[in-house]
Amino acid sequence: MNMTLKQKNTICLVIVSLIMVAPLLITLLAGVRFVSAIRLFPLDFSLYFAVLLGVIIVNYSMKSTKLLTVTMLATVGGLAVYFFWFI
Repeated sequence: MNMTLKQKNTICLVIVSLIMVAPLLITLLAGVRFVSAIRLFPLDFSLYFAVLLGVIIVNYSMKSTKLLTVTMLATVGGLAVYFFWFI
């Protein structure tokens, strides 16, 4: 399946957006208070993923596969830091 760079950007945009709004999703889906959700997924991580989201949006105009790859590797690295911090 051949995907264009624009389609890859869109998929990465959706993934990083969902990760960024994780405290809200935890609040809505788990039924916990927002303060408890922030303890589970601190706002520092949300800010980090917001910056990565901005990089993906800029990549729509730059059209760089390398930038998208580095951004998604940074996303995976951020999630790894979060999971090791959570454990």
